Amino acid sequence: MRRLNKLTLLVSAVCAVAAPALAIANINSLLSNPTLRSGYDAARSGYDAAEAAVGSILNSIRPPRPSGYAIAEATVGSISRIVTTSGPVRPWTTVQIGSQLSGQIRRVLADFNSDVKEGDILAELDATMFEARVDQAEADLAMARAALAGQQATLVKAEAVLHEAEQSRGRQQALSQRGVTSQASLDTIVRDTRVAEAEIAVTRAQIENAQANVKQREALLNQARIDLDRTRISSPINGTVVSRTVDIGQTVAASLQAPELFRIAQDLRSIYIEAQVNEADVGAIAQGNPATFTVDTYPGRLFEGRVAQVRLAPNEVQSVVTYSVVIEASNADLKLFPGMTANVRIETARHDDVLRIPAEALRFKPSGAAATAEGTDSRSGGRERETERLKELLKLTDDQVNTASAALTKRSGQRQSDRADLISPDETNAQPEKAEAKAGDRPSDRIEAALLPLLTTEQRRTFEAWKAKRDATRPATVYVLGLDGQPEMRTIRVGFSDSRFAEVVSGPLKAADALIVRAHKEPTR
Repeated sequence: MRRLNKLTLLVSAVCAVAAPALAIANINSLLSNPTLRSGYDAARSGYDAAEAAVGSILNSIRPPRPSGYAIAEATVGSISRIVTTSGPVRPWTTVQIGSQLSGQIRRVLADFNSDVKEGDILAELDATMFEARVDQAEADLAMARAALAGQQATLVKAEAVLHEAEQSRGRQQALSQRGVTSQASLDTIVRDTRVAEAEIAVTRAQIENAQANVKQREALLNQARIDLDRTRISSPINGTVVSRTVDIGQTVAASLQAPELFRIAQDLRSIYIEAQVNEADVGAIAQGNPATFTVDTYPGRLFEGRVAQVRLAPNEVQSVVTYSVVIEASNADLKLFPGMTANVRIETARHDDVLRIPAEALRFKPSGAAATAEGTDSRSGGRERETERLKELLKLTDDQVNTASAALTKRSGQRQSDRADLISPDETNAQPEKAEAKAGDRPSDRIEAALLPLLTTEQRRTFEAWKAKRDATRPATVYVLGLDGQPEMRTIRVGFSDSRFAEVVSGPLKAADALIVRAHKEPTR
């Protein structure tokens, strides 16, 4: 509809111009009179104005003539570096529940996805044999206690015999002193006394043995009760049953290793992803880096997480070394299940609100005609500008500036002789940049060597910070589409970059500038 309106306007304008033009052509011969001539000149001016208006309308609706280049604008936005990986979703704590006893499953009280609490019974073994063992242990304990009581009674009896023997010994000794009884009777009484003492010692030893036997039987009874209690398999934590491998009537054989009956995840509302990151990318990841991930079952939903740990243990599979990166995330709505594969994007660095250009623009080089240069400097001009910037940044004194300038002049003279010794004339003419690198004569290196001995501690600290920031950038050349449709070269410095954009740190470039990213191929005829 908008195109039809423009065409209607164009036809009306053409008709409006054509009619006066024909009329003027027919009466041109009649305009010999000066008065009529002045009227004709006024009409002619109106015709020229109408013709210019029609040309403007035509230019507004005519498509622009192609320049032969694909362009993209410099924009202000964010640049982020991303490391992509994948890994399974896991709960933080998973407990494998097994049985320490062998027997037949009598009851199963928990199933898949059951929420359990600490102490809840999950399953029970047939306890008939274990109950019999408890009864036997209780009977053995009763026998041991009875034997202890018998030994204690024997001790009392032995003590009474000893007491009677000692009294008889006393009487026989008194009679022997008066010569009433024989020596043999006295010896018999002494022997009986010693025998009674020995009997007491034996009985006391037997009592200690009986007491130990009682403790042993008590321990066996406790062990039998513990085994009976273990026939009831309970949950050690609060959580959710994620696996069950046992049914009623199944026989559990616990010989060298406890068989797994249940697996319980402690809290599925908080999960982690164990992602494997290649050794080439793991150095850029740090604890606290934000991460996003998706799972195949929810392709349109983006989950968020954060790097909780970068594990140092390497994982080597077929000469490929990876490292485990743990990413913690919330699962409040329980949409993520254990074992799901998460496709993770870890953001290792980010710059916001920066002037950025497409990375493709840095790779474009025009062919054919030379581009118009803008923003390029001669070597001496660039050195002077850098010196002025450092003078303002470091607040250099006039003496420091003069001393540094003298050192630069002296180094410039030495450089000419050094280059003549190090590099052949053919190599210098063929590759001047390489020849300069061989001589170690970059302007920044010469300025640094001349300034460093002159700086104070505060100035040196400021200079090191400026140098670190400068070293984090690099020079680059891009091409902007000029008003004449030809590429114009711009020399800039770029810093932070990712696979799509590069940050423009300095240079003659601003937002909305049309950057050339590639040239269109000419169609073959």
